Amino acid sequence: MRDFLTVFRYEFKTQMFKRAAIITMLVIMAIMVAVTSLPRIIALFDKGDADSPLDNGISQAGYVQAEGQAQALLDRILGERARPYPDRDALVQALEDREVEVGFLLGEDLSYEVLYQDRPMDDRRDSLFADALAQYRREQLLMEHGLSQQDYAAIENSGLTGHTTVLGQNSMNNYMISLLMMILVYFMVLMYGSSVSSIIAREKDSRTMEILITSTRPTQLIIGKVAAAGLAALVQFGAIVLVTVLGFQLNKSTYPPELLMMVSGSLTPAYILTYAFFSFFGFVLYLFLYAALGSTVSKMEDLASATGLVQFLFIAAYILSTLAAQMPGSALAVTSSILPFTSIMVMPLRSAMITIPLWELLLAGALMLLFVAFFAFLSIRIYRWGSLNYGNKTKLRRIVQEALRREHR
Repeated sequence: MRDFLTVFRYEFKTQMFKRAAIITMLVIMAIMVAVTSLPRIIALFDKGDADSPLDNGISQAGYVQAEGQAQALLDRILGERARPYPDRDALVQALEDREVEVGFLLGEDLSYEVLYQDRPMDDRRDSLFADALAQYRREQLLMEHGLSQQDYAAIENSGLTGHTTVLGQNSMNNYMISLLMMILVYFMVLMYGSSVSSIIAREKDSRTMEILITSTRPTQLIIGKVAAAGLAALVQFGAIVLVTVLGFQLNKSTYPPELLMMVSGSLTPAYILTYAFFSFFGFVLYLFLYAALGSTVSKMEDLASATGLVQFLFIAAYILSTLAAQMPGSALAVTSSILPFTSIMVMPLRSAMITIPLWELLLAGALMLLFVAFFAFLSIRIYRWGSLNYGNKTKLRRIVQEALRREHR
């Protein structure tokens, strides 16, 4: 136990104070602060609707002088900041000279033309102008039939009343939240898995492993390294989650009701429990895989090719999770949510989409625990094998066979 704590403390300190990990954590925390504060930032720069329905850059709009009712209508829609021009040619010239960005022509019969010199991709001033004219047309028709705006509103709101109740999971609300949480797991596994494998490979490359293996049992070395990496990941990514939650709570009042409903509907106790279980134990499983593969190389330059298989498995799990989000009830989604190598990503995302049968959760959970125990045992044996074997590359299948054949000492 004393040796385990020694290994654990040393590796934990190494993981926590690694410069790359600290910089990555601070950058992600800054991004999450910015994202959670985005509605408040937008509100600071939003000037609001000042004079007219078309106040989106209306100071850079122009119109052709009309007479009578049409002129009054233009004043009502465009406000006082729009620039008048005597005819269409003058308005076109103003657009070419960049005096205005958009021009409006309105006839007595409410026919209209909207002119742009260059139209921005997100410009909606033509559609806003059309909506304002449509509203004016409705008012005219109501007056012709002796109806008021209140009468029209009463007719519009006289439809049937009802609501939708979702007894299980609401996929429309849950998808984005669950996908973001899966991306968090994705980065956590790749970052700390690579770190564990590189630490072990570096020890073997520098012959430090030979010294460690004589004073400490392989079990204590592997478990200590994995436990330290796991706790460091929980602390660092837990800090990111904490900052995100605090940012959300501080800016909650600025969020639209639809977003608040989506968050509250997604983060249910059942989903959080499923996410925590499969993400944590799946993370530990991949740490043992990275540790085992890091023990198989004798040189640091061979590490990338050795860990390629586990990276392929994890990327495949991520791809399957995106497919499962589209077809959560398919055979592929069910199978990949039960298999331990892919359930780390698929089961939490799938549980956000539909209600998972209890037997699937129990089976997937039991297999996950069984695989964690087996690969912990296997990584310890491979680490022991690796400490006694240097030199030429050996096929992974033979390494596993030799490691399992050896007596544990």
